[in-house]
Amino acid sequence: MNIKGIISDLDDTLAQTQALHFKAWENTAEKFGVKINLNNKIDLNKFWGLRDIDFLKGFAKEKNISLDQNQITYILSVKNEEYKKLVLSLKPDYCTLYLINIINKYKLKFAIVTSSMRNDALAVLNRLNIRYDLLITSDEVKNVKPDPEPVNLAINGLNLSSNEIIAVGDSIFDAISYKKAGLSKIFLLNIDYEDTIKISSLCELSDIISKEMTS
Repeated sequence: MNIKGIISDLDDTLAQTQALHFKAWENTAEKFGVKINLNNKIDLNKFWGLRDIDFLKGFAKEKNISLDQNQITYILSVKNEEYKKLVLSLKPDYCTLYLINIINKYKLKFAIVTSSMRNDALAVLNRLNIRYDLLITSDEVKNVKPDPEPVNLAINGLNLSSNEIIAVGDSIFDAISYKKAGLSKIFLLNIDYEDTIKISSLCELSDIISKEMTS
């Protein structure tokens, strides 16, 4: 592999944030008299990977709750504040730090593509002190993953060809988006999916990169 850049997902790839998003939604829902059972995550898992506004609309439709635009805007602002408070509990993951060290060591370009809103993503990245060259968030694109639009923006922003980039994520949405954007070196955390490489952790990916860079 001729590696010059990395594109990574954020939530549950670089940072373990799914539980925080779920808790933020639970706290927000309770403020409006709606109960969510987090011990059985069926309520929320089916909407995981969507941007917040689509998540909210999908969940409201599932529960037969009618919301106007003002209510949607207000609920999203409440969820954002709940999430920012919960992010303060985040701690750096060893394997994420290891990957960042490898990226810096070999001077690789680094882009993060996430379905989170920019404010949410920045709260996490600043909390964990993760440095990057480019951040693409859901409020900056018309179409989010699995559409290739955000990944194409990242490829263009890194000014690299697709065969010089490896991509990592934790969902099939990530894989589909990467593949549609023309990337072929795709690594997925603990997921088997066609034409991708399953890895157990970012430590494993870091070792693969290090081996390739020194071979």
